[in-house]
Amino acid sequence: MKRAPVLLLALAGTLVPRAAARADNEITIRGAYYREPSTRVIQPVVEIAKDLPDGFDVRAHYLVDTITSASAATGTGADSIFTEIRNEVALGVGKNWNRTRVTLSYKYSAESDYWSHAVWASVAQRLWADTATIGLSGGVSLDQVGFRGLRTPDCLKLGSTSCPLNSVFGGFAYTQVLSPVDVAQINLDATGMWGFLENPYRTYPPMSMYEVFPDDRLRTAFSVRYAHYIPEAQSGIQLQYRYYHDFDPTNFSADPWGLSASTVEARIYHQLTRDLEIRLLYRQYFQQPPAFWCDVPINPGCTAGTTPTNAAWKYASADPALGPVRTEYPEVKLVWDADALRAVPFFRWFAAGTFEISYGHYFQNNAFGNAHVLQTGYTMPY
Repeated sequence: MKRAPVLLLALAGTLVPRAAARADNEITIRGAYYREPSTRVIQPVVEIAKDLPDGFDVRAHYLVDTITSASAATGTGADSIFTEIRNEVALGVGKNWNRTRVTLSYKYSAESDYWSHAVWASVAQRLWADTATIGLSGGVSLDQVGFRGLRTPDCLKLGSTSCPLNSVFGGFAYTQVLSPVDVAQINLDATGMWGFLENPYRTYPPMSMYEVFPDDRLRTAFSVRYAHYIPEAQSGIQLQYRYYHDFDPTNFSADPWGLSASTVEARIYHQLTRDLEIRLLYRQYFQQPPAFWCDVPINPGCTAGTTPTNAAWKYASADPALGPVRTEYPEVKLVWDADALRAVPFFRWFAAGTFEISYGHYFQNNAFGNAHVLQTGYTMPY
């Protein structure tokens, strides 16, 4: 049972806030492939982490999203296939003082019609003989939403082709070791957003009408997680529940938002052999739409100001991503410590690393249809 403590630490590590996790000297290469009937996403990622003297460490990543879509989310009346490429680069610096860890991070993301700068900081404190961790985080995001079509919303300034979307976000996490084989965590997160919140290109019947959202949004989430390790079976389980709700912070009495969602998730980890671990995941997601969402197939005449549930309001959307959504997502993942490659010429270079591969399938009840998710990765210490 020598691997039992290692697996328990791995389970606990997934519950510890990111602010409490120190970087190792490692390079990670990942790839993700997402495919639904009308959308395909390919995402390669490279991440580098490095420990530095005096308790400092640094982590950086670069990724590319290549999205090819004729999705219903664009609001087009017929298929209009397009390809969008998004580049993202991020850098984070951490510092450890005894039981305290502080990080400062920056991320830049850019595509042809959307640009984002985000800066955030976090602090984590270990307590009670390292049996608990409390973490706080917060930051800002300054985005620009571009327009390639004929739409000219009020937020456009003279000579400009984009509108601002700004966010302030924060979070709280508390992790507690309950016993040598039990860990629990609670999380609270909130994001305040103001600016241009809707899809700049979506229209709805009549097709000359663009969707109209409120200019303010307060997104909140609460989640609880629990992990238990079974030494005799070299297995671990994780359970999670998350509740999400959003508001218009300027109009609580007649809130046009009110989108809510619940997520339940279970994971099982099992050590198949000394070097091979399997993880099984199952997740269900339930979403209720905001008050201004309109079901066009049932009510094809709905427009801004005529949505039956909010006739006095000026907002409307028929985006299927905002409607009543239920998804089921099973996934299987294999993680292999490649130590066996030490005896194989050339491949011994990869023996110190870890390979992983996973496959998941989304069962969705909305217009997007079911989806395949394939992910692979390799992490190598240096």
